[in-house]
Amino acid sequence: MKNYSADHPGSYSCQAWSSVWAPNLVHVLACSALVLVVIMAAMTSTMVQAVDPDQLQDFCVADLSPTNPVIVNGFPCKPSANVTSKDFLFTGLSTPATVPTTGIKATATFATVFEYPALNTLGISHARLDFGPGGVIPPHTHPLASETLYVLEGTIYTGFVSYEGVLYAETLKVGDLYVFPKGTIHFQINVGTTHAASLNALTSQDPGLLFVANHLLASNIPDAVLETSLGINATAIKYLQASVPPLEGF
Repeated sequence: MKNYSADHPGSYSCQAWSSVWAPNLVHVLACSALVLVVIMAAMTSTMVQAVDPDQLQDFCVADLSPTNPVIVNGFPCKPSANVTSKDFLFTGLSTPATVPTTGIKATATFATVFEYPALNTLGISHARLDFGPGGVIPPHTHPLASETLYVLEGTIYTGFVSYEGVLYAETLKVGDLYVFPKGTIHFQINVGTTHAASLNALTSQDPGLLFVANHLLASNIPDAVLETSLGINATAIKYLQASVPPLEGF
């Protein structure tokens, strides 16, 4: 068999290393180390992706047509010839939602890719939260996004639970900003005596929304699992399931 390294003195194959520098054991260890470095580099390049993938063009206004047969991770692009400046304008956050879809005496008005197709591939979305006195957005999580909350009006007590089970929470006033790391459970409550509102930004065009109580108790998880996990009996489970306020639209 022709020896490539012999014909190409500048090449550094594992065979060349072993014949010049060391016996077979060192040869095996050196090659193994080289393979390990390559694998670790590949793993690192895939693990650093923290938000939605970067776009490959300046914009891709989503084609939300139900008749579009293309299935992708996100949405296919509206033909650029059909895109106008109006596609990049969204006025839906100018007034609060009229139906309390996500909370008790509180509403959330969303600007995700579903309401604002221009966000497709851009890795961002927004929401406006409005609270009556005592209004609550129950504990929830966004599996696909980190989030910031900027107080527009009133006084809001908010916080999140870390992966170690530690609660980090503060009472915020107008102009304050708070951040919720990706995937953490967080909540908001209006602790003032007047209306409160916030503008929230998220690092995904579709951040996902899971309410802890509702998804835990209203998702048909077997009662035996809930009883063991929560340390309560079947009667208590039934009571909790009947007591959780429904969230319209979810």
